[in-house]
Amino acid sequence: MKLTKDNYYSNEANRHYMSVSQFKGFVPAYDGCEARAMAELSGTYQRPQKDAFDEGHYLHSWNEGTLDEFKANNPDLYSSRGPTSGQLKSNFQHCNKMIEVLERDPLAMKALAGQKEVILTGELFGIPWKVMLDSYQGEKGLFADLKALKEMDGKWWNKEAQAYENFLDHYGYTIQMGVYAEIERQATGRSNWLIPHMVIVTKQDPPDHEIIYFDYDAIQSALMIVEKHIDRVKAVKYGQAEPVRCEKCDYCRGTKVIKSIKHYAELALY
Repeated sequence: MKLTKDNYYSNEANRHYMSVSQFKGFVPAYDGCEARAMAELSGTYQRPQKDAFDEGHYLHSWNEGTLDEFKANNPDLYSSRGPTSGQLKSNFQHCNKMIEVLERDPLAMKALAGQKEVILTGELFGIPWKVMLDSYQGEKGLFADLKALKEMDGKWWNKEAQAYENFLDHYGYTIQMGVYAEIERQATGRSNWLIPHMVIVTKQDPPDHEIIYFDYDAIQSALMIVEKHIDRVKAVKYGQAEPVRCEKCDYCRGTKVIKSIKHYAELALY
């Protein structure tokens, strides 16, 4: 299947290719749910679109140089009532502040330079994968991913590990960078990985921002994590194993059918 920007996120592309977001969608450690992931692949369920999703698209459109087109094609970005009618909604006005923070930082703009939204494919652990690099500078030995986060300094609880972790581990960003580096290496025939970078800007007021890079040890560790989980993910995706319901996500709550009554003491497990 030939991938383009128009079909990259389609169900057909997701059924044919694995992606980092799809992989995490299967794995409980990253708040994944096998039942929800399979419902999404079948097209019977679509996650509710949140403001953060639109804000991310807004920021990426700026990085790609298509922000004016994005605003023209998305009238919902603008208020339609009251004294602010016709103006950008407040959250997107704040996105402009985030953009301004990046634009006035030469190093951030240098990291985000190069080709935009570059689609690459490869094979990893016996199945085809797809990736999209936000900013790609192959000749300079790096690529960058742009992320908008609520904050960087918080701590996030990992239920499985029973420990706090940083946002990179919690959201699986290390996995993303590792897979991207390996697929880029395959697609170009390189003998070595490029150095992955993340350009992060926060939604705080005023926004904070940072540039983070990942070394070869981080890439190797990320690929080992994928290898640890991939057999189960493949078995479920390709119908060789029944998907397990987490009974906690939005999909499971919406389709739940009670099959047994719980003793009150069982709630201590949750």
